[in-house]
Amino acid sequence: MISSQSEPGKEPLQTLVSLKTLSRSQLISRSAFLGLCLIFLSTSLLCLTLAIPLVNEPFPGFLVNERMVLAYVGPSHWTGTQAGLKFPDQLLAANGQLLTDSRRLSALVHQTPPGEPIRYTIQRGEQVLEQTVATMRFTWSDLLLAFGLTFLIGILFFLLGAIIFVLKPDTQVSWVFLIACFFLSISNIIAFDYLSTHAGLVRVYLFCIPYLGASVIHLSLVFPERTSLGIRFPSIPILAYGLATLCAVPMVVVYPSPRFLPIYEVALMYMAGSTLLFVGTIARSFWKTRSVLARMRAKLILWGAALALPIPAVTPLMSFLGISIVGVPTTLGIIPMMVFPASIGYAIAKHNLFDADVYIKRTVGYGLMTVLVAVAYFSIQSLVGPFLLEPLFGTAAEQVYPLVFALLVVFAFNPVFAAVQNGVDTVFFRRKFDYKATVASVSNALVSLLEEKAIVHKLIETVRTEMFVDAAGVLLLDDTGRLQGFLTREGTDASPGVTLQETSWPTEDSLFSLVAQEKKMVTKYDVTEDAQFKYLKDSCLRAFADMGASLAFPLFQQKEVRGIFTIGYKKSGHFFTRDDVDLLGTLANQASVALETAQLANKMRKEETVRANLARYLSPQIVDRVVKNDVQVNLGGNRKVVTILFSDIRNFTTISESWPPEQLVQILNEYFTAMAQIIFEHQGSLDKYIGDAIVAVFGSLIPLHNPSLQAVRASVAMIRRMPELNAEWERQYGFSMDIGIGVNTGEVFLGNVGSPERMEFTVIGDAVNVASRFSGLAKGGKILLTRATLDTMGRTISTLELEPTLVKGKSKKLEVFEVVMPDPSKQMHSLSDPLSGSSE
Repeated sequence: MISSQSEPGKEPLQTLVSLKTLSRSQLISRSAFLGLCLIFLSTSLLCLTLAIPLVNEPFPGFLVNERMVLAYVGPSHWTGTQAGLKFPDQLLAANGQLLTDSRRLSALVHQTPPGEPIRYTIQRGEQVLEQTVATMRFTWSDLLLAFGLTFLIGILFFLLGAIIFVLKPDTQVSWVFLIACFFLSISNIIAFDYLSTHAGLVRVYLFCIPYLGASVIHLSLVFPERTSLGIRFPSIPILAYGLATLCAVPMVVVYPSPRFLPIYEVALMYMAGSTLLFVGTIARSFWKTRSVLARMRAKLILWGAALALPIPAVTPLMSFLGISIVGVPTTLGIIPMMVFPASIGYAIAKHNLFDADVYIKRTVGYGLMTVLVAVAYFSIQSLVGPFLLEPLFGTAAEQVYPLVFALLVVFAFNPVFAAVQNGVDTVFFRRKFDYKATVASVSNALVSLLEEKAIVHKLIETVRTEMFVDAAGVLLLDDTGRLQGFLTREGTDASPGVTLQETSWPTEDSLFSLVAQEKKMVTKYDVTEDAQFKYLKDSCLRAFADMGASLAFPLFQQKEVRGIFTIGYKKSGHFFTRDDVDLLGTLANQASVALETAQLANKMRKEETVRANLARYLSPQIVDRVVKNDVQVNLGGNRKVVTILFSDIRNFTTISESWPPEQLVQILNEYFTAMAQIIFEHQGSLDKYIGDAIVAVFGSLIPLHNPSLQAVRASVAMIRRMPELNAEWERQYGFSMDIGIGVNTGEVFLGNVGSPERMEFTVIGDAVNVASRFSGLAKGGKILLTRATLDTMGRTISTLELEPTLVKGKSKKLEVFEVVMPDPSKQMHSLSDPLSGSSE
């Protein structure tokens, strides 16, 4: 058992021995389990210790119990078998001496050399017979045949119960199954003492028989589901064990008196009746229950009973009737019995019985093939041989039989087996879908879908139509980390059909969290029956119920769970098969790929939108960095200190009146393109064009180390670019123009401004107005700076301080500084960096 939600991954054996976290009831349960293990080990060692000394000792050639009744007939080489002794012959005398107990027989056998005969007086029904049987030595092979098989089966029975208890510790079902396996195990291990060693353990054997019946009755009340009778009358198990006690105590007291036999027969009937009751309860669950898990468990157990019970049931009947197969020990009849408890244990331990139909189907197929092979062999010998092979090959026909049979097996086995398996599929396991066709159909459909909702709709539609399930749904994490649900709902009488509802889902959904943690399919039955999920059981079951689901598959994105794909129940009421689960897992994986592709496409669309919007303000290089998240852009509204560059064409009004509009637009576009490139090269953002004016901002959208310096450098580059542009315009149009630039630094408001129909990211504030005023003051080819810009540049520049000027909107005069543009022919250094001089 786990102690907290943070320990869901402990292995069963680890959880079994984690005593620090056990409750009192769990501690008692584990202590009782260890006690049963000690009793089992002690009994096994004791019986083994009693049996081994018999090897190489004289042996009468048969086995008898303390009542001097032959219990089992051994192999064909035993002298008792060869003499025709059989159950239930009773020994009356040997060599004329009355045999009152097994000790007298043992003493007589030890006095007789091996191979010497002993004359026995035997009662067989109403007859008294004389029979001579030679003594022999008991060998290791005899021990293995008489004791080894039942001992091994007994060990396997207990190991089966112990393993189930370890896998499902402390549950009522696992405890009852363990008790049944314990009694079954002890009765098999002690059987040899009952037949040969006679150390008194036979009374333990007699106790086990009725208590085994009581434990089977108890198991029938709680598995594969709790019966209404067991719920209404919880004292029935106590009554069952009480009846077992009433049967066991007098049987042990009167043994080996002949009065023991009727009570023994009642005990056997009690055990057989309890087995039939259990099988009947299983059959009722298979036909009547509403639980698909209980029905699947019942189906598996019924199949195990059909395979296991006939031979063990016939063997005791044959013994009571005195019928035996010469040379075949009746102990072999218990081997198939292992299948029945194994099927019960598997059904208890495995709540996801997706493979049960596969095992049943294979068993049917191989069973039919065994019959067909046997029929083919005997047909060759009885029909083909006399009428075909012998006339053709004469005396060599005997040598031809194996060759013909081998050829039939080589060439016919695989096609016949495939035909048999297909027949089994058709008759017992009719396929509800074409696996490959369904996968191909969904793959082709999902490839063409790039919208998440369309992918989800297609996935749910496919599962519902192809697999006939009553509900399906998807939970997806959106970009904000919230869960979005897409769930199907069955229609009502007023609104028939199936609807797909989109709804928000609790972000902290426990089922989603569990699937995300496990990263594999989680079923309703996992949550219900697996101890490691006990702390999530209630909340996860509510989530399953809210979605009408029984299975939940993870939907991955880059190895992380981004959603879950839930499936309801088959409308037929059948349990999901392994093929069903494999198909659903494949569909979930394909949907994961499609959703990841859709998200990538959506991301690319958003990036293109972002790129297109940012390209209006920033250089392509900066846009790339923004899109790749190398640079963070703040598009929200806030206040920030920036540097504003305001550039204006001198005498533009006069120019516009002198030139045709189409030429003017072309000239302006060439001018704006050249200036924008310079601004972008200096990491500025283009705020807007106002007529012929350019407004650029440095340090707004992306952080800069020295925005004032970058703005002034951009201004100088713009002034220097103008002669090249003017030369081209003079050549084409006989036209030239000059610009003046104003630069100011101050606090502005950055944000989206406008109406819902048209929004624009811009800067607003007094600092922008001052830059505009300084641009208006600047003569052609001049750059004017404010004191704020000059002070924030952090370096000495070549400037000329002009007279303070009163600008519109200011009550006081502002200091004005002009950037000195040196003569390129006289000062090459200044040509490359006009900001390297000193203030004048």
